[in-house]
Amino acid sequence: MADQVKPPGNGPTPAKAKPTAKGKAKGKGKGGGKAKKGLPKSFFWGFILILVVPAVALLGWYAYQVMGHVAKDSQEALDARAKELASKANKFARRAAKEGFKIQDFDACAQIKEQYRIPAGIVYTEFTQRQLVGLSKFASDEQVTERCIQFAKAVAEMEKMSHHTRHVYVCQKAQFNADKSGRYFLTADKDGKGVVENLSGRATLHPIAVGQSILLRGWQIYNQGDGCIIVGMSKSGTFSFRGGVTIIE
Repeated sequence: MADQVKPPGNGPTPAKAKPTAKGKAKGKGKGGGKAKKGLPKSFFWGFILILVVPAVALLGWYAYQVMGHVAKDSQEALDARAKELASKANKFARRAAKEGFKIQDFDACAQIKEQYRIPAGIVYTEFTQRQLVGLSKFASDEQVTERCIQFAKAVAEMEKMSHHTRHVYVCQKAQFNADKSGRYFLTADKDGKGVVENLSGRATLHPIAVGQSILLRGWQIYNQGDGCIIVGMSKSGTFSFRGGVTIIE
């Protein structure tokens, strides 16, 4: 039998190709995605110039202003302190001239620790400095000042009798060694009657009126009258403490 030809129109209609959309960019990047564009460098430079640079400059200006004020305040404080000290020094100098004492003698009293040979193990404090001039460890700065003015006035009186290169307080628990061997030394009478001369274990009291001085073997001794004496030296001598420093109440 001859093959029959199928009439057209009875079979399925072939699918049509989809039209390409207009306006789409040609070409795709690797991986099938589109290429992304970053922000331009000019944007970052603009950001830095507009925001960062002014901010840094502002911080620098602020720091400069703060440091300038601090330096100014510090200098003003130093100037005020210098003026205060100068005023006190001038006032003290006028008092010294009026009352007849020398400032260097006052300083010798204030620095009395430097005139003593310190035994091993003894550590000086502000309290012991007060005790060295015959005051309590609780004495105020004003009391120390007045005590050293009293010392300077006594030295001025001593100079009328005899000149000595150095003067120093010798109070209780202190001794003046006039002999390197330690056999000869001077101490203040605890009752304020004068000076006790100690020679080879023998003690001799030399009475001295309060506010007066005597010459003893070349040393000048002034009686403070309160358990302290002032020794004037022209010879080489040493000062030492007997048994260390004892605080006197």
